[in-house]
Amino acid sequence: MILILTNEEFTMLLLHMNIMRKEIKKALKRNYGLFEGKKKVACYDSITAALSEQLEEKGECDSYNVEIDDEQATMLHSFLSFYTQELKRQAEQEKIEYKENETLQLLESVLRKVEEGCAA
Repeated sequence: MILILTNEEFTMLLLHMNIMRKEIKKALKRNYGLFEGKKKVACYDSITAALSEQLEEKGECDSYNVEIDDEQATMLHSFLSFYTQELKRQAEQEKIEYKENETLQLLESVLRKVEEGCAA
């Protein structure tokens, strides 16, 4: 599957995946056990590595074509589904208006593209 991401979507995704790596690693190992958890973390890391590699190759540009396999698409969908819901939940708890939040809109846009790609 090839995801076509704008520069803004791409950089926001890469940034938040890198920020959340430590927490995701803990959660995956806790939920899947040591062996399966390591495989899931490797999949997560392969996505960030592919994104980083594209950034190094192309530099900053208008759009990026990110090729991911089915396992990576599933991982990315799981991460974005969880993460966007968690951001909304935390904003509601802190009584912060999130509907116009650019970060959340960009991450949700990437989530929609992943869902469309998985449905195709």
